[in-house]
Amino acid sequence: MAAGVIAIGLLSYWYFSRRDTQSFSLSLGLCLMIGGAAGNLVDRVRLGGVIDFIDLHVRSYHWPAFNIADSAVSVGALLVALGVMRSGKPQSS
Repeated sequence: MAAGVIAIGLLSYWYFSRRDTQSFSLSLGLCLMIGGAAGNLVDRVRLGGVIDFIDLHVRSYHWPAFNIADSAVSVGALLVALGVMRSGKPQSS
């Protein structure tokens, strides 16, 4: 649970302390990561664990179960990486 709180704090700090407000993919990615981390944290506090409810199968292959918050964190991380690569310079806080 502490890791979720720390992640939300650090991502929020990065989001609000950024000087470039032009990078839509970076802004959206950070927001998705914060929202996904917050969603998982709420599940941990309310239910004692994260409920994974999306379970995909393709023939004999079974994809690991996940939830919408996990998807938001994953897509957000990809968008942040894209935003950082497009900026051409490392983002510092």
